[in-house]
Amino acid sequence: MFKHIIQISTLTVIAITVIFYPFMPGTYDSAALGVSTIIQLFEVVGLLIVPLGVAWMFYEMRKQVRRKKDLPNKTRGYQFALSVLVIASILLAPISLLILFGVGISFGLLALTLWFSAILRLRPGLKALKESEGEGFNSAPLYLIVIPLIVLVVQFLLARPATEFSRNYVIANSTEMIEDIEQYHTTYGQYPEVLLAAWKDYYPEIVGVEKFHYVPYEGAYNLYFEQPRLFFDIFGTREFVVYNPLDEHIMLSHTSWFVLLTPDELKENQGWYAVNDASSPHWKYFWFD
Repeated sequence: MFKHIIQISTLTVIAITVIFYPFMPGTYDSAALGVSTIIQLFEVVGLLIVPLGVAWMFYEMRKQVRRKKDLPNKTRGYQFALSVLVIASILLAPISLLILFGVGISFGLLALTLWFSAILRLRPGLKALKESEGEGFNSAPLYLIVIPLIVLVVQFLLARPATEFSRNYVIANSTEMIEDIEQYHTTYGQYPEVLLAAWKDYYPEIVGVEKFHYVPYEGAYNLYFEQPRLFFDIFGTREFVVYNPLDEHIMLSHTSWFVLLTPDELKENQGWYAVNDASSPHWKYFWFD
């Protein structure tokens, strides 16, 4: 049992670390958010299988009680294990499509590869369980119950703090860039027309945030970045964090609106469903569905 506790703890820590990896300080990793999303969607499958894991656990406990009383047992461990694999495979089919079209083709293929690898690894154990269940306690349902529930609790507890930490961290790292832009304005009487180049020079330093975007707008500018969000935090929401020195923030949901709408229409119909003040002056974050 000690061995299983160590394995469950290790797998749980790995899952949590991968999920929160995009929110950690470090160099941008283009795969971080995609892999985090895959693990979160696998977590959905795990949660849906928890009731079956509970039923399997009760069966294993009852089997031990009957064994100690020298009573006969009906061997159902193989049926439970097979049911878990079949149900998980059925649930993963639509989730893999969601990853394929929502996250990326390569990530969808990665999700399918991970699941097929898991099946191949579990196949010998399933075969052995079919041939002989044994009288010992099968720890498999512990994995099905403990890991998804702990990961879920940690996500609910840390989702908002992790988001706020990474958002504030990136905002703090924008100070040098904003100071240089303002110095340019002091020197030349206007803001730079463009900051597009091969090398970024100013880095957010959060794994899941690629870069700062600079857009001149009506005598000032908007500096923004996209903040990663957890799947379980605000489902389907994308967050953009925007700085404007004049507090005339604008963040549109569609590029075409810049050329199709008038300036007044742009200010009135930007496409976001919520806006909040960030922790620093002149910063706001916008939520899009």
